[in-house]
Amino acid sequence: MTTNLLRYSQARKAGTLVTTPIKAMGLSRTTNVETAATVREDVDADFAKYCRVAETEEFLPKLFPVLDDIIDKVLAKVTGTYYDDNVERWIDFPSGKPAVNAAADSASQRPKEKALYAPFIKVANAIRAATEAVQAEENNDLRDVAEWVDYHSQAPQSSDLDAAHIRPDCLLAHHVSKFRAIASANETKQTENKAKEAQRQATLQASVWWLQIICAVEMKRKDSQNGLDIVKQLIGYLRRILREQLDRRFVFGLTLGPNSMTVWLHDRSGVLGTTKAFNIHKEPRSFIRVIAAFSVLSMEELGYDTQMKFYASPTSIVPTYRLDDEAAPVYLSATAGEQQWVITTNDNEQYLTVKVLSMARAYMMQGRASLVWAVVPFKDGKVTSKKLLVLKQSWRPFGTESENEMLTKVKNAAAAAEKANAAADTKGINMDEGKDCIGQVQLEETIFMRGKADTTGTLIRKGLEVRVSTNSSSSTSSRRIRDENVESYLHVDVTDDDIISIVPHGHFSSPPVSRVHTRLLLSTFGWPLKYFRTRREAVRGIRDAVGGHGYVYYNGLLHRDISPGNIVLAWCDEDVGTTGLGTKGCLIDFDRGKYGIENESALDVPANFDAMTGNVADTLIPSFRMFLETPKTTPLALENDAIIAGSKASPFSDLFGYLSSAWTHVSTFEQCGQTVNCSVLKWTKGLRKFSFKFTEEQRQSGSRTGTPPYTSGEILLQIRYSTKAPIFHDAIHDIESFFWVLVHICLTRSGPGQRRKELDGDSGDHKVLQFIIYCFFDAKPVDLGANKKLLFDRPEDFEGTIIQNFHPYFDELKPFMREWFSLLVLAYQYIEGYEYHDIHRRVLDILDRALALMPLEKSDSDEGREAVFEERRDSLYALTKNLEKHVAAGPAPWKGEAIQSVNRWPLAITTLTLTVALALALGAR
Repeated sequence: MTTNLLRYSQARKAGTLVTTPIKAMGLSRTTNVETAATVREDVDADFAKYCRVAETEEFLPKLFPVLDDIIDKVLAKVTGTYYDDNVERWIDFPSGKPAVNAAADSASQRPKEKALYAPFIKVANAIRAATEAVQAEENNDLRDVAEWVDYHSQAPQSSDLDAAHIRPDCLLAHHVSKFRAIASANETKQTENKAKEAQRQATLQASVWWLQIICAVEMKRKDSQNGLDIVKQLIGYLRRILREQLDRRFVFGLTLGPNSMTVWLHDRSGVLGTTKAFNIHKEPRSFIRVIAAFSVLSMEELGYDTQMKFYASPTSIVPTYRLDDEAAPVYLSATAGEQQWVITTNDNEQYLTVKVLSMARAYMMQGRASLVWAVVPFKDGKVTSKKLLVLKQSWRPFGTESENEMLTKVKNAAAAAEKANAAADTKGINMDEGKDCIGQVQLEETIFMRGKADTTGTLIRKGLEVRVSTNSSSSTSSRRIRDENVESYLHVDVTDDDIISIVPHGHFSSPPVSRVHTRLLLSTFGWPLKYFRTRREAVRGIRDAVGGHGYVYYNGLLHRDISPGNIVLAWCDEDVGTTGLGTKGCLIDFDRGKYGIENESALDVPANFDAMTGNVADTLIPSFRMFLETPKTTPLALENDAIIAGSKASPFSDLFGYLSSAWTHVSTFEQCGQTVNCSVLKWTKGLRKFSFKFTEEQRQSGSRTGTPPYTSGEILLQIRYSTKAPIFHDAIHDIESFFWVLVHICLTRSGPGQRRKELDGDSGDHKVLQFIIYCFFDAKPVDLGANKKLLFDRPEDFEGTIIQNFHPYFDELKPFMREWFSLLVLAYQYIEGYEYHDIHRRVLDILDRALALMPLEKSDSDEGREAVFEERRDSLYALTKNLEKHVAAGPAPWKGEAIQSVNRWPLAITTLTLTVALALALGAR
């Protein structure tokens, strides 16, 4: 057992897997606690791929469009008191160079970094005040509420207890005095030590929260100090701002030395900065342009989503940058998951968020940054409907089809096929049943800001041209596997006057992916598959989701991101099939999907031999039967249709191998007798109207092709398991992802609502399980791919490596998981075969047979289930009562019904469950 296990290690070098002791594997984090080191690690991993620069002379006027007249008036107001135009220098700023009588290279003689803090704060606030005076007639949202503060000595406060204690040197924040007063008033803890109490109160009174920060500033002691290290520190702060402020679309940051400044923007396309630092003393207008912009620009231009307002109560619904006395303490005390928002659509429809369902990727340097809430319709401070919906906001790659556009194509294709009576042959299992097992979209729109589509490329970055590498030595002809240790895209040059210039180099010459801000409203409710109530419900959830996948696939859409979070157990009014549970599986989140190219192809299975006679058949069948019927074992009765059908899916040279492998597979798991024909082999006509073999130009820009722990090894490595054919993402890869989802549940769960205790143990047996889970689900993507490929190369290892580590609760699933894996091995080996092209129906057949042998389990009483059920019922009731006060008129129609309704409601343990339960309790319709 140990020998087999050690084949699955975390590194793959020169085509071989390296055996690495589990102790030295650097197991993935088992905690979400963030540290300064992990922040830097994450920034380093993304920096080379997603950080770009643009010409300073274009960057500043486009992103900080302050009128020259305002800049001139502000400069006139601050000259003399804050700016000395005789020496062209801001007053009190250190030079950044050693004293005249000191050694030129004596670092100890240079001014300390903190010498910059006070003069910068003084000058920045003077510019802010002067700008507000010049703009006296304008009603800027930050007037009188924003100020620049020195905050280098402590980390900003966070509602996230796991947030890293990182601290920007200076920052621009709103409502500083108000927040400090609230923090001090809310903190009632007293200490016996008066000195410590005084220090604690002083800390509270000086507190600034990440929720308040508009712009972060990182200082450096000298202008020639390593610019990239400073920029990476700054990016860590900007990521934290985006993570905590859910209404931020992007954020600005500054780096500042004694003489120079660079400016950076962090949005969902990555990070964009000025390619050259400008001298703040010799170019005072540029300095004023940047600082004054925060008092001149609209809140949309400063990165806020003005269609989101913070909800404190029906009488206090305000933007976070204009908090009133009622909203401020609520905003300060709520975590991001507890905050409630009123979100307005382009058509001025409003929705009140009830719970945040997902914000896991809100802090990524680039990507979709999806935010998902449970919401209810809302108007004039009141809930106007009992129906709960799911609202999702994300940044999809610009130019790609939206989720709703693709699903609309699916519906149109299905309708056209039905009308023309040209739907795929669904003999045995009807793919059309899957149409009710996909997420239902109620509304999808591109979010607009002041009448313009909210895009990173055009609206946010103003069409700035990104400097790219001119290094011609790098090859672009081959597809590269990205390495986190690759040389940085940016390089620092230092000019004679110590002003840095950041220029691109190396092989990352592609422009960033432009993204468009999208809002999606779903009427499908559910909770993650791993929160199943019974084994049967888990299998049924997978089975329905596979059916939904088959329905959209045969109508042109490939999902490409199968994961536990995208398979939900949804409530339905009537029992589905024979489950007796009133639930069904649903496949959701198609925003990484890809619509295929219409290109009809088919594998024909002959109805009878007479219909297929001809020269090919006449010569093929006798010679093949002669070859096949000379085994040492009892000869098989090989029928002609199997030979002819097999020849259409495999070259004659490998026909014997294909027929033998297909027969071995079916006869291993079912009673087949000695007759071999298409019916026994389960070969049916496979009609495909769409192809997913795209050219490089047709690939979806900026799109991931799966969630790594559940992604096929072929996709992770971009090579085939068993052949040398070109690789492209197809249905088989998503079906393999469904397989890994169920394997993960069987390895990590011990029953409904229960995580396996062995995952936290230290014994040898526990480490074996932990090692397996690491190798196939928690390692780096390239290692996950290598381990999965090795398993498919050595399918005999599947039993000892995977099956034997299932929790006993899932023992009755083992034979069906063996069959599913065997089917995948066969399909990957013969990619032109019937198993590959008919994979949905073959897997559905396996899962239906598994369900037929499973009891309804209505009396299932696994340990811990009742306690979890009671806890969720209580939480549901509390949530229902919380929402009741927001209903527009009349008594709540669900009053007194929550407890009764939830008694027949399936067990689950997430906030998403509460959403579904609440929908039921409210009588959603």
